[in-house]
Amino acid sequence: MTPSAIRTLAQVRQDFYAEFAKQLGLPVTTTKGGSHSSNASKIAWADSQQRANYICVYAHIAPDALIPERPLILRLGVNKGLGLEPAKRKKETASSGQKVLRFEVTFLPDEIMGLVPWLVRLLQSQDDQPELEVTPPAAIGKAVPLNELLTQGAWTQKASDCFAQAAAEAE
Repeated sequence: MTPSAIRTLAQVRQDFYAEFAKQLGLPVTTTKGGSHSSNASKIAWADSQQRANYICVYAHIAPDALIPERPLILRLGVNKGLGLEPAKRKKETASSGQKVLRFEVTFLPDEIMGLVPWLVRLLQSQDDQPELEVTPPAAIGKAVPLNELLTQGAWTQKASDCFAQAAAEAE
């Protein structure tokens, strides 16, 4: 990654983690991580069922020395990404048998803050009303059913367009 892309990613993470923690309203821990360490940057918390959760924000594609014109497209992994698995907080019981949500959303750096309220509502709805579907933000472009989000992830429209344009220019 170029130094500019690294700085942008670091700032996006910092802003997202701070706003997410504020809106979530639960105690969180943030790991800064780094490309030279085995720890990935993430924000982690225990939900109302005491299930461990985390979110990583990382580069899906980024400009580098070989392709400096490549766009910076980021990915947010909820309990998924970078080979991390949530730690077990306690043994599953009949009442806590529901698993944590695991999905990814791909976006451009300037779109992440618009995802925060939706993520918080989605995660909190899974605590309170797991059958409730929370409509994704307009940036995603179309309503994504929860089962599709969990199996295929989601892309914002701008990230999808940017990726398609970069792929077309590479041909």
